[in-house]
Amino acid sequence: MAIVIFWFTLITQVFTPHLTVDPPQKPVVEFWFWNQTDLPRNAKTRTGKFKKLEDLRVDQQILKAPSTGINQPVSGVYKPFDASKDFFTSPFAIEFLMLDHVNQPIGMEAIWTDDSSPQVIFEIYDNKIQLNGKQGENWISTSQPADYFKKYWTHIIINFDGIKSTVFVQGKKAMELDYNIFKNPSNFYLRSFLENEPYMQLQDFLKQIAIYQGALDAAMIKERFDKIESQIDLGKLFPEDFHLMAGPYLSHIQEDAVQIVWEAEESSKATIYFGEKIPLEEKRIIPSNETTIHSIELTGLKPGTTYYYQVELESNQGEKIITPVLTFQTVKAKNEPFMFGIISDTESRPHINHKVGEMLWDERPDFLIHLGDLTDGGKKDHKFEWTMEYFQGIGPLTSRIPIATVPGNGDADLFWYSQYHPHTGEKGYYRFDYGEASFWMLNSNLKKELQVGGEQYNWLEEELNISSSKWKFVVLHHAPYTSDEDDYGDTWAGPGNQGDKQLKGLVDLIESQQVDMVFYGHLHTYMRSHPIKGGKVDVENGVTYIQAGGTGGNLEDNAPTRTWFAAKNFRGFHYCTVQVVGEKLELRTYDLNGSLIDFCQVEKDE
Repeated sequence: MAIVIFWFTLITQVFTPHLTVDPPQKPVVEFWFWNQTDLPRNAKTRTGKFKKLEDLRVDQQILKAPSTGINQPVSGVYKPFDASKDFFTSPFAIEFLMLDHVNQPIGMEAIWTDDSSPQVIFEIYDNKIQLNGKQGENWISTSQPADYFKKYWTHIIINFDGIKSTVFVQGKKAMELDYNIFKNPSNFYLRSFLENEPYMQLQDFLKQIAIYQGALDAAMIKERFDKIESQIDLGKLFPEDFHLMAGPYLSHIQEDAVQIVWEAEESSKATIYFGEKIPLEEKRIIPSNETTIHSIELTGLKPGTTYYYQVELESNQGEKIITPVLTFQTVKAKNEPFMFGIISDTESRPHINHKVGEMLWDERPDFLIHLGDLTDGGKKDHKFEWTMEYFQGIGPLTSRIPIATVPGNGDADLFWYSQYHPHTGEKGYYRFDYGEASFWMLNSNLKKELQVGGEQYNWLEEELNISSSKWKFVVLHHAPYTSDEDDYGDTWAGPGNQGDKQLKGLVDLIESQQVDMVFYGHLHTYMRSHPIKGGKVDVENGVTYIQAGGTGGNLEDNAPTRTWFAAKNFRGFHYCTVQVVGEKLELRTYDLNGSLIDFCQVEKDE
């Protein structure tokens, strides 16, 4: 059997030889493409050495021509390994694991080249799998729809047993050709087709690749798939390595305290080091217990002070994880200016989440508000949407900037939401203060509770009645007012409701209590209303409604005609910042190019 010379010899946490079919086959090389992004320059947050898929990108002009089967430009060309020319003449297997959680056509191809021209041997694009092969002088193709597991995942093994080539999808035989589809390639490449998804790179689609020297039988492939599926069910990024699945990240920031939350792959002892300078002089220890999601509140801190912190985890087997030294700042004194960022509906696009995170990091906001739908459907049986999507995208930013969240319909069962946000209460609603502002964070999934006489309604009414805060903000997920085309009635066929009618009582309460702004998401567009009171524009006494649902969910659109309350509409990914300086508030909204798409200023009478 030919000896394979692999380009990657460094064994790192991404080169994971542990997840194997046992006996007899295991991958000769395996890469997991997690933790591919971080904050720029000096703001490192990720732990460990990770092989980046972008490091495999090559400049092969001959491979940049569009595919005959995919009418799209090539986004990138990658060389996952080097092999001797006759490697593919012996039995072998290649494994791919893909996560397709977007609503635009994307995909990739596997290509081999000989001394003449490149040939596409396998492609997956727009939910279709195609296998090509050369038999004598003729090319033969076979294709079938992709059959996802857990809605978004595809596991594929291309297996050559010395006689025939077989494709297994989700552990089951899907296609078979009676010859070796590779036919003596001198080079093996991958190329991506991602033009329809701005900012997406191949690692956002391809999560794992493995090469086997020797064929796998059907039982081995089924066992392999079962292990992969179990790993995804558990939300584990790597099959056996001790690693962080979430965090550390910051929440519930106060003048004298902060909450830090994290999740390790297994139960572990944690030591949190912190202080006002390096070396870190204080520490707190949390003993190992049966849980994997942990939080700690550091108390006795100084207001408006920068702190440095580091988390060290030790597994029951003695393995250790030590994060970089991270930072946070406690709540500033009441009379000082502050800024917060607004994001929402991060949902299905970690690549968009991370781009927004980079841009917000450049602003250095004091904290973040998330308007719900952290995940697209990260309920009890979809934990991977948290560890493999949400924390992959926004995690680096929230390890340095505290975040306050409300649950959306995607997080409605609160199963993982509450564990990852332990300060939000049993039903997901609460209040927090920053400077001279108060934020009432509502769970609008419980709409009956937000109607007159409901539990949350009564709580909010009492809170607003006794509040002496200069600035008052209400935060929820669902839309009291919106210019959306079809979520509250088809506006292409009739007038629509222009918002959630079940929130009418809540709107009346808010507008009677001198609330300054209401922030929400749910609809994946941007809208700022004119100040509204009593169903009319009231510039002097009205409440401004901000719909900012554009940080990753599938983009939506507006009604065919302008709504009476809309001051600004925008369709596209976006985020907001709000700066409060004494009696003045400034809201800015940006697209992902950093262009200002909206500006609003509110000034109070002294």
